[in-house]
Amino acid sequence: MRRMLSFTNLLGLAVLLLGVWALWALRGDTGSRSLNLPSDLENQGPRVLRLHFAKDTQDGLVVEERTVQIAEGEYVLGRVLEELVRGPQIPGAAPLVPAGTPAPTVFLRDNTALVDLPAAYGRLGYGTAGEMALIYGLANTLLEFKEVQQVKFLLEGQEALSLGHLSLLDPFRRPATMDGR
Repeated sequence: MRRMLSFTNLLGLAVLLLGVWALWALRGDTGSRSLNLPSDLENQGPRVLRLHFAKDTQDGLVVEERTVQIAEGEYVLGRVLEELVRGPQIPGAAPLVPAGTPAPTVFLRDNTALVDLPAAYGRLGYGTAGEMALIYGLANTLLEFKEVQQVKFLLEGQEALSLGHLSLLDPFRRPATMDGR
């Protein structure tokens, strides 16, 4: 008859107990960790937003400064895109999307704003100039925040090659300044 308490059996029992303990310790962790967003994105109260709209002459973008009230717990970048989709309030500016178009969802991860465009954006049928105004208007508006270093676009949660004309594969980055920042 073999010995029940051999070195190999004791070692196996120790590994099994260690594994059970590790599993028990990890089950207490739900996987959610608090995310400390930069303070500029947490400020509530009145905020001045710089929104980039298409020029009504279709030859570039125009900036509108708009003061909005940010509620406690409201996600600033999400509110910015909602204001952008509402359309301009200044003369000489044109909306980026037709009225009633839903606002994109935006997430911030490692200084990259991930903009998830709803399916309606893939069906806008814009020409090159309209598509460029839309994408650069969204990107430049988000790049106004120092926490956002680049903007990456998704379509319905998936990477998109384009909306028809402009490549969306590479992120849109803040241009380098003359002083090297």
